[in-house]
Amino acid sequence: MSVLSDNNKLLATGLRIVAFALFPLLWFLFQAILFREISKAIPRSLLIFLAIAVGSTFIFLLYIGMNKIISYAPKQYQEGLYGAMFVGPAIFLLGLFLFYPAIRTIYLSFRDKYGDFSVGFENYIWAFSNDLMKITIRNQFIWLLGVVSLVILIGLIVAYISDKLQKGEAFFKSVIFMPMAISGVGSSAIFKFIYEYRPPPLTQIGFLNGLRVTGGQDIDGNDCKNNVIENGNKIGYTGEGCTEPIGWLQQRDLTKFKAFENVSEVDTLQSFFSNLPLNTILLMIIMVWMYTGFAMIVFSAAIKAIPSEITEAGRIDGASEARIFLSVVMPYIKSTIVVVATYITVTVLKAYDIVFVTTRGDFETNLLAVKMMDEFSKFLHFGRASTVAILIFISVIPIIVLNALRNREDTKI
Repeated sequence: MSVLSDNNKLLATGLRIVAFALFPLLWFLFQAILFREISKAIPRSLLIFLAIAVGSTFIFLLYIGMNKIISYAPKQYQEGLYGAMFVGPAIFLLGLFLFYPAIRTIYLSFRDKYGDFSVGFENYIWAFSNDLMKITIRNQFIWLLGVVSLVILIGLIVAYISDKLQKGEAFFKSVIFMPMAISGVGSSAIFKFIYEYRPPPLTQIGFLNGLRVTGGQDIDGNDCKNNVIENGNKIGYTGEGCTEPIGWLQQRDLTKFKAFENVSEVDTLQSFFSNLPLNTILLMIIMVWMYTGFAMIVFSAAIKAIPSEITEAGRIDGASEARIFLSVVMPYIKSTIVVVATYITVTVLKAYDIVFVTTRGDFETNLLAVKMMDEFSKFLHFGRASTVAILIFISVIPIIVLNALRNREDTKI
């Protein structure tokens, strides 16, 4: 009896190995070898249809074969083996396309430009000593602090206010949520027109500069306008005393504004504000505009889940709406805030399209994701590109740890 039991366990173990390793490996090798060879002989459009037809057919046949093999296993092991049959390929693909690239990236971060020779920690020293990388890391920190805080703050306020509306709540939320339906590239293109700058005396087509140069008078008392034709005369903004347009996305600080023109280093507070990276802040506004609607929807759902008895009890006790919001609503939706903060943080660390479409990382606006792609595709430096990728991964680790701790606390409760 013991020998029979051991044989059954051995058989089940062998089938698990087939399900978790041999089955997905056979599937992958067949696909890789087949399509590597035929991709050289047929057009790509035809290759796509062939991949769908052949790939799905082969998977179907493999599953039929595995199902037949598992049917020979003892009954008490079949349920687990069927699960392994479906989980095995998923784990294999995760390892192939997620874990292996991660390990490979760590390896390349210690290699030279083409990954041929080891350079030790040279790439990491470059990451924290190079002036452009220092600016990139600074920008990434500003984005993380600014975008996450503003999205959560504005989303909370808008969600709380919108839930108080008697009429038009759905329409109001739809308008706020609408930017989420626009791609990052589309949103960046919209704001690029808003921030557009043309050198004088060209007509300013950007919304902000159009407003800026319109209005006021020059020193001779003539009106300043955005090249408007009135009574056959063109009224421009190039006269002395007229307000000049600003290259918003090219402006690295606030020194173009009159309030910060003559700030001395002695004025610590004014000097700090005058050196704020204006173009970086303006790019952050694009992401805040895009994701505030998402935060509002999530927070609104969480607020609606708060029992009305709790808020009514606060009002009976004489608490103001602000006090109810801070003392009742905020603690109740704390977990939701953490979830939204996690999502926005990861999104900011992946931010690429906004910077690439607007400035391509020039004028000290670069972020880690853009810098990684520049090192990889523009400078062909695989070692440095891998190092920047590792920095992004390290930035995500605290978020993962905090969420794990939060989940553990929620489980204990």
